[in-house]
Amino acid sequence: MFFKLQLLTLNIASAILLIFFLCLGSQNLEKKYKLDFLINKTVALPIGFIMGTSFTLGLLSGGITSVLTIDTKDKN
Repeated sequence: MFFKLQLLTLNIASAILLIFFLCLGSQNLEKKYKLDFLINKTVALPIGFIMGTSFTLGLLSGGITSVLTIDTKDKN
């Protein structure tokens, strides 16, 4: 259980760090795009921020899924 908690904490911390650096790096970009959903559009965001956010959310969801599927029982 402690091993799962360590992995989960590491996964969430690395995702938060990636989002932090992504926000710092994408502040001064000039070209911005809007995402068009069915109901409305988002605010204008740089394409690198959109791609980085999707990558980070994929990293977070994949990491959480892999941590939760680990079997930590001893096989003696």
